[in-house]
Amino acid sequence: MSRLARHILCNLFLLILPFVSLPDSACASTSAPIQGVVVTVTTGIPGTMVIRDDRGGLHILKLTQQTQLGAQFKPGDKVVAFTS
Repeated sequence: MSRLARHILCNLFLLILPFVSLPDSACASTSAPIQGVVVTVTTGIPGTMVIRDDRGGLHILKLTQQTQLGAQFKPGDKVVAFTS
């Protein structure tokens, strides 16, 4: 009985999942720039930069070979990032 209930719940979850939208902070926005303060920067290719925006949301940006300026930033710097 427990196995059947678990099976039904899992199938119901998989059925509902496509209809639930992600919160706006989980979707990368390509239209508006991200403005905030650098929290962390990791070097290397690819590196990452974490930015905290004015509302307190965190944005993780992947730094590629094209984003050569990423290594010049340090935590605490104010930045405006354009994503694609």
